[in-house]
Amino acid sequence: MATTRFNGATATLANGAGTTIASAVGITSFGLDSGGRAEIDITTSASTSREVVAGFSNPRRMTLGLLLDSPTLAQLDTMVNECASGTLAVSFGTDCNAPSQFLSLSVFLMSYNVEGTMDDVLQVSCEFLVDERTAAPDPE
Repeated sequence: MATTRFNGATATLANGAGTTIASAVGITSFGLDSGGRAEIDITTSASTSREVVAGFSNPRRMTLGLLLDSPTLAQLDTMVNECASGTLAVSFGTDCNAPSQFLSLSVFLMSYNVEGTMDDVLQVSCEFLVDERTAAPDPE
């Protein structure tokens, strides 16, 4: 069984105009929230227990941590205010193989946070909302 490894992981980020603002940069963290679904209560007086059905799914969200060098703050500011979705591609290695693309999604940059401490480098944490209108199915 192949094991996906974080070491060597990279990300490529393009803005809404399709311009790459970060290409194959190393990342420090990665998260993908499936979005979840609401429960709709359909219990009636004739029910013998609570009855629910699944509601609409919520949009997926991604978080990505990277060192602040590429992209720049100006590029991130522009992307936060864009109406068009950009593209985020993330690659991970498998066993001892070079990284290959894990996913590529249309995303909106919702927010970012820059942090740094003494004797450390500046890091940026980005939160993305997946544009489900154009999302391709995840690889299996």
